[in-house]
Amino acid sequence: MMPHTKKILCLLSIAVFFSGISVGAQTVNVDASKLLARAEISLSPRSGSFVEGSTFQVPILLNTKGKSVNGIEVRVKFDKDKLAIVNPSGGVSIIGIWVEPPGYDNTKGTASYVGVVPNGVTSEAGLIGTITFKAKSPGRAVVSIGSNSKVLLNDGLGTEATLDLGRAEYNLITKAPEGVRIFSQTHPVQSDWYNNDYAVVSWEKEAGVGGFSFMLDDKPGTIPDNTIDTEDTSAVFDKLDDGLWYFHIKAVKGGVWGTIGHFLLRIDTVPPAEFTPTANYLLAATAFVERTLISFSTTDNLSGVSHYEIGVIDKSQPLTKSPVFVQAESPFQVPVSSGGKLQVIVRAIDSAGNIRDKSLDINVPFFVTRFIKDNFAYILLAILLTGFIVLLSHYLFTRHVIRHFRHALKTMKTEENQKTSELRPPDPPSGERRQ
Repeated sequence: MMPHTKKILCLLSIAVFFSGISVGAQTVNVDASKLLARAEISLSPRSGSFVEGSTFQVPILLNTKGKSVNGIEVRVKFDKDKLAIVNPSGGVSIIGIWVEPPGYDNTKGTASYVGVVPNGVTSEAGLIGTITFKAKSPGRAVVSIGSNSKVLLNDGLGTEATLDLGRAEYNLITKAPEGVRIFSQTHPVQSDWYNNDYAVVSWEKEAGVGGFSFMLDDKPGTIPDNTIDTEDTSAVFDKLDDGLWYFHIKAVKGGVWGTIGHFLLRIDTVPPAEFTPTANYLLAATAFVERTLISFSTTDNLSGVSHYEIGVIDKSQPLTKSPVFVQAESPFQVPVSSGGKLQVIVRAIDSAGNIRDKSLDINVPFFVTRFIKDNFAYILLAILLTGFIVLLSHYLFTRHVIRHFRHALKTMKTEENQKTSELRPPDPPSGERRQ
């Protein structure tokens, strides 16, 4: 037995002896526990609820009860089936010198902090260390300070303080399932449109999931109710109307409903709107490059027009020959070298793959174009000659005809002035008085 323990026992014996002596009418009672130095090692928080898979910190605190201590040995016990230590921090601690590094053993459910505080410390909430636990599985988990823990007083004798050992109890809650991963074989890409009104939606199932609640509607934020609709991992929907459809689903695990997963279905079974392509017979283009222009345009209310394709059928060819469709834009040049016996098919395709075909016949005035093409040199010569004649006539008219016309006017005016002078009477001689 250590010397300081013997001293305490002697004091206790004396106190017990004198406790039975009556002095006058009074009896003296002494509480021996108050004569012993005490300390408390506690855990914070002492209770709480944490979700399975999450981590939380538990600081270990020392209350020296007004005494100075310089030696600390803390042994921690925890439920190894429910908890696991991921970090027994010793970086921030009242311990200045570690006798042994902070350590833990998840297979045994233990952790330890052993060290010395130089010059001692007096504190109501000195931080010994902080343990970071991970909640392994749902249930009740207990963390406690072991009875083999010690706190030594800073009295030069290494006196052990009587310890109040802390204990904490935590409620580990079942983790809610994550948002269900959804996919579809019939409508795999949520941003694409499909002309299939039959949809198969599937999803993954986590371990421990007891069932699913799901709903299909036209609202993006719907929350399914807390009723299990199926334990399977797929659902089939038939004869869906055109438009946007939203599939919503959540899973239940251990009585806890998880977050909601959403999946978008885009359905468009209607082809683009009716339209009528037109042929523009430009005489020059038709005559010299043997082309005509086809114009076309339409709309699509849901998925929108993706592109156009054009196929040309030569009516002079056998009926067994099929046209090859090529992607095109309006206006499109169609060759007319076969004499105008053509049928043009304009195909409008929307983003869901629906097709609208419209056709028209190319009826080029072939005899006019052939005449122009065969006699082009003569026609050009006639045009040039006509222009020359017009220019020459203009020149002659402006330079000669107008000049002669002006000369004739001037002559006529001169003759008229002469006649007027002849008819006027002569003036009287100068100096003759008029009567």
